[in-house]
Amino acid sequence: MAKATKGRKAKGLTAGEGKVASLRDFQEKGWWSQGVRFLKEVRIEFKKITWPSRKQTLATTAAVLSFTLFIAFYLGLVDLVLSKIVQWLVY
Repeated sequence: MAKATKGRKAKGLTAGEGKVASLRDFQEKGWWSQGVRFLKEVRIEFKKITWPSRKQTLATTAAVLSFTLFIAFYLGLVDLVLSKIVQWLVY
């Protein structure tokens, strides 16, 4: 823990400085400036997103659809078999 403290002091940061805002900062600033700050940070984070290519998106979509159809047919078949067994047992 001593190393982390030395690192902060070496950079000139105190406990209240840095990216993390303290409760006092939120009490002093109005809700409008907090909202604007939030939206600016959202914009910065959106620039960091790496979107998949069209080819990757289509491949993933096809995989999800095929898996969903496979599970649907499997569950439909199991339901059909079990309902036939129950009908055979009841009648």
